[in-house]
Amino acid sequence: MRADDLRLLFDYSYAATGRVLDAAGRLEPGEFTGPPPLRGAMSLQDILVHTLGAERGWREFLRTGVDDEATGLDPAAFPGVPVLTRAWREDEARMREWLDTLDDEALDVPEAGRGRPIWVCLTHVINHSTQHRSEAAMILSHLGQSPGDLDFTFYLHGWTDD
Repeated sequence: MRADDLRLLFDYSYAATGRVLDAAGRLEPGEFTGPPPLRGAMSLQDILVHTLGAERGWREFLRTGVDDEATGLDPAAFPGVPVLTRAWREDEARMREWLDTLDDEALDVPEAGRGRPIWVCLTHVINHSTQHRSEAAMILSHLGQSPGDLDFTFYLHGWTDD
């Protein structure tokens, strides 16, 4: 995978997350933190905090080679969408800064754990975030606040559903 292609996928991922956070910001506070309208699902807060924590944890592991299992985030530290959005934007800046240091060769370097190339791990991060954004979008749609189309192709065409 080329570094520029990977950065494009992260651009999309952050734009799609922004749509989900914008939609979540239109909810009543109890809808963000409370039980979801779908049986067996995590709360919207739990899903989004988990996703942020996973992105942060993977970046730090790939950047430093240290697998710190304590990188999980406590949803209570993000009592509302504005706090979570600020934290996500700060983390996004850190991720972009690190991604900008990577070139095509660096993406082929094996990560410290199982020896998979870094690009494979970063592709996992994007796919993991996509999975949880879809769960969040389903909850938001059930609450009357759909984030709209989140497909990569719609992103490439300028999110024409706005």
